[in-house]
Amino acid sequence: MQATDRSQQEAMVDEYVTKNDTESAIKLLYDLIAEYAKEKNFEKAEALHSKMYEVDSMALIEIVRANEIIEAEKSETLDPEHLELWSDLYGRLTTAEANALYYSMKPAIFESGEIIIEQGQISKCLYFILKGEVNALYNRGNTEVLFKTLSSGDIIGQEPFFSATVCTVSMNASSRVKVSFLENSVLNQWKKDVPALEVKLYEYSTQKDQVKKGLENKKMERRSDKRMELTGRLSFQLLDKSDKPMGKAYKGEFSDISAGGLSFLVKSSKEETLRLLLGRRILVSFEVPLKTGECRSINEKMTIIAIQSMAFDDYSIHIKFENKKTQAFIEEIDPHKPACPP
Repeated sequence: MQATDRSQQEAMVDEYVTKNDTESAIKLLYDLIAEYAKEKNFEKAEALHSKMYEVDSMALIEIVRANEIIEAEKSETLDPEHLELWSDLYGRLTTAEANALYYSMKPAIFESGEIIIEQGQISKCLYFILKGEVNALYNRGNTEVLFKTLSSGDIIGQEPFFSATVCTVSMNASSRVKVSFLENSVLNQWKKDVPALEVKLYEYSTQKDQVKKGLENKKMERRSDKRMELTGRLSFQLLDKSDKPMGKAYKGEFSDISAGGLSFLVKSSKEETLRLLLGRRILVSFEVPLKTGECRSINEKMTIIAIQSMAFDDYSIHIKFENKKTQAFIEEIDPHKPACPP
């Protein structure tokens, strides 16, 4: 149907109302809603649906059926990839709730190194990660500590979104990240249209809060792993996404070692470049002196979890073992001797 024809029909609705022929007005509105919904013009369909209430709020059968048509047509436009990632969430929702959630979201892209959520600041958004990886960090003094890497299917920003508190951690894009996000102003609209949706989303997203779980695990690690000071040199090399070494090897000066990982010093005048290494995997090679007088060679892939700024362009790099060492492994090391040359 041509736009001019529809405009004439909408004008006819007003004529029917003027003549108190609400039955004809409701029938015409119902037909128009069905046509607009089929064309995926949901804004127009919903505007006419609202008009139904104004014309005759007791025409409940037509009002309900018109709403069902709109919701059914909306469901056909939902992104299958999005639905698959959060299938257990959408499985809890009614058709109206699922549509309200999906159509309330906005798209955004963050490039590698960009801040998505900043510790100490207020964030009013809940982010659903579609693609890419996000580093979860917390500031401890002048050190940013990586404690969790999140990826597609994860949700971030739960606590400040639902409780209006400041962010207790930072979230940085470690690669190009594509998200869908909600602004918490939408919660007021949901209270009227889909009142149960907020509770369902809150329960689901807090149960799946990987950041909270990561923080709890990090606190346990800090309590259980004792550090042993160690001197000497090591070398490290960046790994690509296939876990293959790339570029040249770099040198660092040992600081300490524990069952969970180790730290070493590097010198650099490019702080921003170093920050991009957070969450990156590296191949580390070194030898540690044993109490037996021998040296033990280590050549392992590890993950950079923190970078701390020191004086005179020195930076302390903290890395985590893929597989935690035993306490016996640490006790065999002689901390009074420098690490063997790599």
